[in-house]
Order: sequence, then C-alpha cells, then structure tokens
Amino acid sequence: MKINILTAVFYPEIHPRAFRAYELAKEFAAQGHKVQILLLTRVLDFDYISLEKELGVKVHLLDFYSTVLSNNTRQTFQSKNKVLQCLYGWYRFLLEYFVSGNLFFYSFRIAKELRTYCKTDSSDLFLALNTPFMNLYGTAIFHKKYAPNTSTIFVADSGDPFYYSQQTKRAFYFKWIERGVYKYFDYLSIPTTLAIPAYSKLIDEKKIKIIPQAFNMQDVNLSLEVNNSVMTFAYAGVFYRDIRNPEFLLNYLATIKNNFLFRIFLRHNDPMVEVILDKYKGILGDKLEVNYGLPREKLLYELSKCDFLINIGNLTTTQLPSKLIDYGITKRPIYSTVSSTFDPQILEKFMRRDYSSAMQIDIRPYDVKVVTKQFVELFVDKKGSK
Repeated sequence: MKINILTAVFYPEIHPRAFRAYELAKEFAAQGHKVQILLLTRVLDFDYISLEKELGVKVHLLDFYSTVLSNNTRQTFQSKNKVLQCLYGWYRFLLEYFVSGNLFFYSFRIAKELRTYCKTDSSDLFLALNTPFMNLYGTAIFHKKYAPNTSTIFVADSGDPFYYSQQTKRAFYFKWIERGVYKYFDYLSIPTTLAIPAYSKLIDEKKIKIIPQAFNMQDVNLSLEVNNSVMTFAYAGVFYRDIRNPEFLLNYLATIKNNFLFRIFLRHNDPMVEVILDKYKGILGDKLEVNYGLPREKLLYELSKCDFLINIGNLTTTQLPSKLIDYGITKRPIYSTVSSTFDPQILEKFMRRDYSSAMQIDIRPYDVKVVTKQFVELFVDKKGSK
C-alpha cells in the first residue's frame, strides 16, 4: 500500500504525536508499504536524509515551524512574573477561543501543500494526525477541493478532542466546523473509549474506531535490577497548571522526613510550570531532581531503575496519558492519583514497597504490530464495502 502520514511533529522530537507518527511509519515501511511523511515542523540540527534511508520512508518538510534538538524550553511566554503570565494567559485564551490561533490560515496552506506532494490519487491510506486540528481541517479542504473523487481512504487520527476539549474552551461555531471536517474522512481513530463522548455528537459513531498509541515492544533497553540506596520514584511527561498540577503531591512530600528521591522527567522547560518547581526545589533540596528533554530510549531506561512510578491523572475524562504505556513497558509498579482523590496513606504504602494498590497496565494492545494491523484492516474493510 501507499501510505501518507500528515503530522506536526516527528522523530527526533519528544512528543506523543511524534512517537505515534514515527512508530507507525517505521512499522509500515518494515512491512513493505510505501510511506510518505508530510511534516510541519523541521528540526534544524537533524539529518532527515539519513533518517529516510534508515527507515525506508520519504519525508517532506513543509516548514510551518522549526526547532532545534538542544532547545528544552517550550516556546511560550518567557516570564515568571505572575501578573504578566496572567495577562498573557488571557490573551492566549481569547485568541484560542475566537479564532483558534492560526487555524484558518494554516489549514488552507496545508491543503495547498498536500496538492503539491499528494496527487489526487497518490495513496491508498491517508492518516492525518490531530493536534493541531489544522491537520484535519487542511486535509478535509484538500479532499474537498483538490481530490473529491479519490479512492484514498482518509483517517483522522485524534488523540485530543477539539471543540469538546475539557482543557481548552472554544467558541460555539467551532462545533459546526469540526462536524464539517469529519464529513471528509472515512474514519476517526481515537486512543480510548473514554473519548467517544467528545466526538459522538460530531460524527457517526460507526466511523469511530478505537486504535491506541503504538510502540515497538522489541529492543527496549531496561535496567535488569533495581538497587537504590534510598527510595526512588519518578514522574515523566508534562505538567499543567490546571488539569495536571503537581503541587498537591509536592506539598505532601515536603512533610516527609525520611530520605527519598523524586525524579521528574519533563519534555521541556515551561516557565509557567517552572514557577511551581522552583518553589519546591528550595524546600525539598536533594530530594527533588528535575530533568528536561531526555530521549525516549534513555527515559525508559532511567524509569526502569526506579522503585516505582507516579502517574498524575488528568482532571478530564476524555484523555488517557500516553506515558502510561511507557510506564507499563518498564514493568515498574505504578502509583496513580489525581489531586481531587489524593490519599497520602496509599503513597506511604508504596514508599514502604507495598505495591498491592499498583495500577495495572496491559501493554499488549499497544504493540505497533497490532496497531498497524488495525489501520490496514480499516483500508481493507472500506475498500470491500465500496
């Protein structure tokens, strides 16, 4: 099959969508499919030609954005002043609420780029990875305007809801825009059944398919033993001031007199979150370690050396943190909590190495071979019904 994958981020960036696009592309190519990556973000200090040869894929750099590997700071408002942060937050809210940033301009630009790199019938399967939503919007415009009669199977792959997002509020008219966009896709793939309510009012539920995050379960380098001189536990991922704020946990850890090491691994340095962490670095001292931008392969190894791992769940019901799959791969016990139901006694049990309350993760559905098979089956089923 000829497969096109439109994504905002790709290897070597540290992002769940980059992991998904990379793992799918790598496995599809290994199975003998012809894969073309349409990539919005260029990593300036990275050799894409070597990557193409290594994976056996074609990467087209659309150059909407650029970044560098050495930059671990999130490109956002660079100030720790709370007043300025508040003003910037309101500016971002209003911009996102009424026009969703540069959604309209970039969506039409994406459609034009697809016209250049994707002939009207140049692929069997087209995967458009949501986040940003303009990937889906741009693909819908391309399908409608430039390839209305194509036999390509279009799949909108969405890890985060758009209009019905519980994290970002948007004007009412985006509901109609999103509904119109899905008309130009044969399927909508989402990672969990928990997200179905965020889409069921926008698309025929028969088109919704549950296809989870995908990872290569082979050749993962893990520590063969856990031998820490002090109790060591870790968190990996991102923090948010609203739906995933770590203050409740750090507050409690500050009351513990026993020695321990809490290792935090973040994708990037966000000044708005750094304000929180700076406070507790002073309180916890050597008990708190913060790391940024560790490649996934190295991160898995570091996590596997810990006594247990911490999952701070979202205060939302439509999103499942992809880091839980990585946690499951490491085979370490998982302590899961949210601020509203935090129970210090359960955490204390973990710190005594009593893992009877550990969260259980079945990683088998996330095997990239299983996931790519599900996408291929979508193509086969749709072709069979036409």
